[in-house]
Amino acid sequence: MKTKEVIIEQQKDFIQKMKDKTSTFINSIDKSEIETILLSGSVSRGDYFSQKKENGEYNGMVDLIVMRKNGSSITAEDIFGANQEPEIPFHCIKFDGIWFEILFTDFIDTDMFSKFEEPRKFSVLESQILYDPNNSYKNELVKINQFVKEDLENNLTGSLGYIHYLISDYKKDRWYRRDAFIQLHENLNTAIRAGIRALFYLNGFYSPAEDRAIYYSHSLQQLPENYAEVISKACNQKTDSEEDYFRREKIFMENIVGFIEKSKSCK
Repeated sequence: MKTKEVIIEQQKDFIQKMKDKTSTFINSIDKSEIETILLSGSVSRGDYFSQKKENGEYNGMVDLIVMRKNGSSITAEDIFGANQEPEIPFHCIKFDGIWFEILFTDFIDTDMFSKFEEPRKFSVLESQILYDPNNSYKNELVKINQFVKEDLENNLTGSLGYIHYLISDYKKDRWYRRDAFIQLHENLNTAIRAGIRALFYLNGFYSPAEDRAIYYSHSLQQLPENYAEVISKACNQKTDSEEDYFRREKIFMENIVGFIEKSKSCK
């Protein structure tokens, strides 16, 4: 598997090219009613790895978060023109052959941030500031990070509690007596996903969306020994097998949950 770090090194020249094009795009728009612009997503992370189509365009978009000034009623259409991909729940614009996917929003303060779904919190915090002339967002980010520290601690505690609930004797007995091993495996899958989220919390991050969390978890600093092998064995399953369920549960609880709980107690 090509890890995030491998892709970042492989794509660094291309990423810089994309950032340069993004700067050109931002310089081309009227920013009189914009407070802050953030570069988010894979270009911000440095692992943008899009396929080039036959027409020379790339099969992907550059993610931006654009915040209007407090009290402004300006719309994305006023600044960028019509949304060119209305079926996508963002404002999408093509500029100089590059697609931009724009989250257009009021200024993100701590209160607004606290109400975001977790993947959006992850997206906001991984972003880079491109435009913030009054340091409004830079200053607010200090307050946001104070909230984040406490929020992640609560999320970590909650995730561990949920894991123990999902694979408690009570929950297992309910399905074991029905020979519903597929449900036992699915509950363990849910617990493993909660465990992956807990690894992000332990490392001081929100968890990304589930469709990418396990991939990015391999790049975290604090991980169980031989994590790639352990998580692969824990995820590999025979859904009709009682023996395989207990094999997986043992690997997960001893190697991943045990590591998280030990690391949490040392913080």
